[in-house]
Amino acid sequence: MVHQPASAQIQTRVIQTGAHTTAVASQNFLRASARSKTSLTQIDSLRASYPLKLLSPSSVNTSYGSRTVEDIASIPVLQNSETESGTSESEKASTTSTTVLLPPAPRIVYMITYGGGLLADDHPDLDLVLTRHARLLVLGQGNTKIYKSPRPDYPPCSQTLHSTVGPGALLLFLGPAVVACEDSSVFLRHEILLQAQRRLPSSTSSSSSSSNTEDEDDELPSCVVLDWIAGGRGEEERWKARRSEWRMIVRWAELEPEGTSSQTEAQDSSTPLSAMDVDTKEEEEEEEEFVDEEDPRDVADRLAGGPVIFRDGFLIEHNPPLPKRNSPPTSSKPLPGSIEPKMTSYAPALYPHSTIGSLFIMGPKTERLQRSILKRFEQLTIYPGQYPEQRADYPILWSATVIQIPRPSAPNSSTSTTSGSMPRRKKTLMKATVVKMASQGVEQMQDFLKSLFEEQGAKMKEGQKLMDSDDEGEADEKQRGRRSKSKPVEAEPGLSVVDELFGGRAIWERAFR
Repeated sequence: MVHQPASAQIQTRVIQTGAHTTAVASQNFLRASARSKTSLTQIDSLRASYPLKLLSPSSVNTSYGSRTVEDIASIPVLQNSETESGTSESEKASTTSTTVLLPPAPRIVYMITYGGGLLADDHPDLDLVLTRHARLLVLGQGNTKIYKSPRPDYPPCSQTLHSTVGPGALLLFLGPAVVACEDSSVFLRHEILLQAQRRLPSSTSSSSSSSNTEDEDDELPSCVVLDWIAGGRGEEERWKARRSEWRMIVRWAELEPEGTSSQTEAQDSSTPLSAMDVDTKEEEEEEEEFVDEEDPRDVADRLAGGPVIFRDGFLIEHNPPLPKRNSPPTSSKPLPGSIEPKMTSYAPALYPHSTIGSLFIMGPKTERLQRSILKRFEQLTIYPGQYPEQRADYPILWSATVIQIPRPSAPNSSTSTTSGSMPRRKKTLMKATVVKMASQGVEQMQDFLKSLFEEQGAKMKEGQKLMDSDDEGEADEKQRGRRSKSKPVEAEPGLSVVDELFGGRAIWERAFR
């Protein structure tokens, strides 16, 4: 059910878009939660205002009972129950049906704008909060258009998203494409806060076993974030926007382990303070007054929730050429009866592509998707004399980059650890994958994204040559046959990417129709 609490607190943020600063009231808020790892995600709070609209229909978010028989994993049952006592363990294992339970499907939320786009004075601000083990899939309408600005010096429209992903949660942000119309200006910003939580080691486990499995007992977040922009609504409007800017900032927060606060409170209440402790406490308070000022960057990170672990973005801006000093003055009005074509300064650099995008993937729930994308990227080969039409996945131009991110330390890691507190750990490296894409149309980009999630190999048209020559020898045919045989990606055992992230084909088909 969708409800809007009247007592919700409305926050105000200051958004800076180039030389312009705008104060925006954050009136759009969504909070999703789940009781456990196997339970469905529910919407606790949902609030939206013009020009943004959030929809989460109950008919779309199905439960386990409404799934098809193929998606539901049943409990292993013996086929011959009468001969259960006389059969051995090996025969029992052969007669049982081994099936795997699918993860719960994510909650679907549609992000829609009134009129199909944003005007020059629109500044929507949306907060997405995912608590522990919640799964959320954010979709949208066909595309979000950025309409024409009335004047070149008019402040651009902006769209700011703040996503908080709790421990063990999964965010699938597959929003609509942003279409920058002619003479438009837009500033897009997406801030993601990933919250992780370590678990206290059990007293029965040995030190050697705990050191080998450090991250297995931790609750780590996962996210798949798609941001893409199209240059116009057609060929006549190709890359004629004045300015398009997009930024993404990913932060990391280490929450306190479960039970640490209660243990410290119990220790403080059980052990009374002596006279010596009172004196030392007063001395520490006096010394704190003369401590040097904290680094402003640390203060900003603490206020924002955590340190920055990843930044990304792009800027597309039209820079008109300056007039020459010795050139005679010319009239700005075109001659009567003549049509002067308009072209931005950056349009030739992006030709022939009309859509660019970025896909950020991180977290333990996305490891299979990252391996599949990297395996497909390794199949691409580029050699001298190769035409673009001879490249695999043509007309898509894309690249995949693996980023090793050091995991920030917990807030209490620098202090001395007592019995029952969190021990110090070595700095571990977290892996994230960034995919950059460019296509000649929005539909081509959608088909390419669909093939990435379906773990398909690099596609190459039949009859394409391996070298830039007119020779059709037997050696080229043999080599072409070897390449075609090595193209398909071998399927890994276990759940597929669609089942692991979307909980089955039903939700997947709604994301990519």
